[in-house]
Order: sequence, then C-alpha cells, then structure tokens
Amino acid sequence: MAEYVLDTHACVFALVKPQKLGERARKALRRVELGRERAWIPAAVAAELVLLHELGRISIGLPELEATLENSPTLGFLPLDFNQIREFASLASIRDPFDRLIVGAARSVGGKLVSKDANLRDLGIVQIVW
Repeated sequence: MAEYVLDTHACVFALVKPQKLGERARKALRRVELGRERAWIPAAVAAELVLLHELGRISIGLPELEATLENSPTLGFLPLDFNQIREFASLASIRDPFDRLIVGAARSVGGKLVSKDANLRDLGIVQIVW
C-alpha cells in the first residue's frame, strides 16, 4: 500500500477545489478515498492552514480539516515527532521552514509527497506526485 503526504496547497485543493490538483495527485487521492492507499496530513500543514486562514488567504480552517480527517479512515493526521525533526535537521537545503517540515514528514513515513512545488521536485530528495 502506497503512502502519501499532502503539502499545504495540495491539502487545500483536495478540500476545496479537487479539480485544481494535478492528474496524478487526483488519481492518488481517489485511491486513498477508496481505501486502497493511505495519506497523511502533517502537523506542519495544519499549522500553516491556521496561519493562512488567519491572514484571510484561504476560507477553510481547522474545523474543515478535522471533519475531513474524522470522515476518512485512510487519511490520517501525522503529529510532529522526533523522526520528523531528524529529517528536518538533515534538510538544510530547504529554506522555507514549512516545506522543510513537510518534506521531513514525507521522508519519515517513506511516503510520496503530493505537491506541485517544482523546487522540491527538482531537489530530488522525496518523490513528488502531482
């Protein structure tokens, strides 16, 4: 069973406008919905959603994220743990702290990162699905 980790924009798109996801990302998340694969929302994504909501940049917040997590047995919340911090420490080439935490989360579970971020893809340190 493949595992995926959603970055922040992928999470927002999945919750609000799934049609904005890339084709491979949509197919992967469809397999998650069908229970064939598993996906994770890292703590860093939840924190970034809160900040973006407070700034008025997105309309969804924690209630929508919590409801989605409660209603999807194959979509889980990934709390920040020491394994992710070890990965974070090894990723000094990623300057954005949220990106660094999210990539660390993907690497800690051996998952593919659902992201359209070309900079992360070009680094080649985690497999990207979009």
